Amino acid sequence: MPVTSKQLPEEILADSYLLASVLFISPSQMDEESTNTRIINLCESLKEAGRSDIAEHFEMFHKKLWAIQEEDHLFTLEMTPTAPPYLGYYGFDAPKSCGEIGTSERNMYMIEIAGVYKHYGIKMEHGEMPDYFPAVCEFLAISLAETDPKSRNLRRGFINSMVKPHLPKFSHKLNKKPWSHITAAVAVLMESENIVKSNEGDE
Repeated sequence: MPVTSKQLPEEILADSYLLASVLFISPSQMDEESTNTRIINLCESLKEAGRSDIAEHFEMFHKKLWAIQEEDHLFTLEMTPTAPPYLGYYGFDAPKSCGEIGTSERNMYMIEIAGVYKHYGIKMEHGEMPDYFPAVCEFLAISLAETDPKSRNLRRGFINSMVKPHLPKFSHKLNKKPWSHITAAVAVLMESENIVKSNEGDE
């Protein structure tokens, strides 16, 4: 069986999504020792589960992590960012006027995402937008705990229609920035999750 077809235990899936969400904050706000330990432990778990391909993405990010300058993080992801970490940015045009804000495709997209979060009892904190990529990753981790078939189907639809279509453009915009390794890891994680769901449907 090729490595890319290996299924991941959901505990490792959840840990991977959660780590991906955390690694988008500025390194200056991270505790170096605990962050290093967390990355190393996750990569070991991924390798033991037969997914060294996913571990490699996290390891490549880890090699660059502590060399990231505050200015690079700021201007890549935060202040007039070159790669805004909002998935809707890559799928829909921004409203052209104040009157279009409530009816724009991007606004409807964010309302749909917020609706999915609400189904799982998840609320956005700190006034962040629902399509904020770290928040999406956190949702993908937390919602794995829900085993109801309808919720699982909703999760699959969320991944396939709200995340996967826009993630490649975000990754492309990141170019060779360190965070491109994290978006690459998340893309493979989602494919791994689809393998699990597909096999469940065959049973």
